Amino acid sequence: MRGQAYTLEGVLAAIVVVTATVYGLSAVDTGPFQTGSQQRTAALETRASDTLSLAAETGALRNATACYSVGTPTLNGNQTGSATEFESMLNRTFDRQGTQYNLYLSYWDPVSDSRRTALASQQTDENVAERPVAAAVATETVTLTDDMPARIGDCSGTGPPISAVDGYFAPDATPDSVVYNVVEVRLVVW
Repeated sequence: MRGQAYTLEGVLAAIVVVTATVYGLSAVDTGPFQTGSQQRTAALETRASDTLSLAAETGALRNATACYSVGTPTLNGNQTGSATEFESMLNRTFDRQGTQYNLYLSYWDPVSDSRRTALASQQTDENVAERPVAAAVATETVTLTDDMPARIGDCSGTGPPISAVDGYFAPDATPDSVVYNVVEVRLVVW
C-alpha cells in the first residue's frame, strides 16, 4: 500500500513540475534576444513590406512607376498637393511618423547590358549617406508592358503608351517583346 502511495505521489509531483515548466515557458520569450534597434528594424521591415505588397495588389505601385519621370521628378510621400495613391501610402505609413526612407527603381538597361538604379524618392543624394546599416529593406517587382499607358499631369490622367514616351526613366529592355521592362522597387526605411 505504501508503494502505491509513493508512486501516486511521484506521478502527481511530475505533473506539477511539467505543468509549471510549460506555463513558465509560455510566459517567457525563449527566442533570441533582440535589442531595441533590432526590434525597430524588424517592425520597419514588416511595415515596408506590407506597404509595397498592398501598393502592388491595388495597382498603386504600377501607376506610380508609370508616372515616375513623366509628370513628377520624384516619388515622395511628403509632397503637398496632388500625389499618387502610392505616395499617399508612403505619407500615412512613414512620413507622418517621422520615419525616413529612400525609394529606388532598378531596371534593365540593354545598352550597358546591366541593371541600373534610380533614386526615386528625393532630388538629391544627401540623405543616402545618412542611412544606417540597420535599415529595413523591402522589394516588389513591377512588370511594365509596351502598351501600358504612362501617367501624366498629377499622375491621375493617362497618356500615350510608355514605349512612345520620350525621356521615360527606363528604356525598352526587349523591343521584340510585349514586356517593356521589369522594375524592382526597393524601399529602404530607417
